[in-house]
Amino acid sequence: MNTRKWLVETETPHTVKVDHWNTWSGRVHIYVDDELIFERNRKLFDAGLEHRFKLEELPCIIRIFYRTWMFEYELWVDGKLQ
Repeated sequence: MNTRKWLVETETPHTVKVDHWNTWSGRVHIYVDDELIFERNRKLFDAGLEHRFKLEELPCIIRIFYRTWMFEYELWVDGKLQ
């Protein structure tokens, strides 16, 4: 399992965490401040993901990109890459 974690500095600091299993299971869990906000349990072949949510009314996007033999993870908050 791959885990990525970001600290987002707003009026109140927040943590955003992604737990991502492997290519074949496709399982993804996204947490904000240890609260599960998104869960994908199964996908035949995982080619990535884009999930949008709000954090203190700021638009956020988690992106998971499949690159040859690996994944890349991005968090965008209010149009800025974290």
